[in-house]
Amino acid sequence: MLQKSRIPEVLRETHDSASGGHFGVMKTLSKKRERYFWDRIRAGVEKWCRDCHACGARKGTKTRTKGRLQLYNVGAPLERMAFDILGHFPVTTKGNRYVLVLMDYFTKWPEAIPIPDQEALTVAEELVRSSILYYGVPMVLHSDQGANFNSVLFTEL
Repeated sequence: MLQKSRIPEVLRETHDSASGGHFGVMKTLSKKRERYFWDRIRAGVEKWCRDCHACGARKGTKTRTKGRLQLYNVGAPLERMAFDILGHFPVTTKGNRYVLVLMDYFTKWPEAIPIPDQEALTVAEELVRSSILYYGVPMVLHSDQGANFNSVLFTEL
């Protein structure tokens, strides 16, 4: 067991030195566990890496922005419809590899539509052909804002 007074020296040697390479928590922790042991080793390594000025300057901050959860009240079918893409799956005999999933917020009615790719044009065509032509136009389409859903084509749709 490593003496408490030697912990900063060992952390500096295996993280900050030229051979340490300023790796992240998991690699640094793995290197430490090969040769050393002390109480709360993981917490010590996490704090050391988080407080490292060189790592902070190179990697930047790790703040993740999260949207606020909101309660949506819907009062009628097709008022708000969610959609997303699942896949990729093995190619079917008809050449489809993905599934476009649609769900009405009010009725919870799901639709699963096989599609060959997840390009914006394919998704838009299937959305119109398989849902909008049958049920009508929803007031709001809700997606996860993937690149294919944020295209000019979807904005125009």
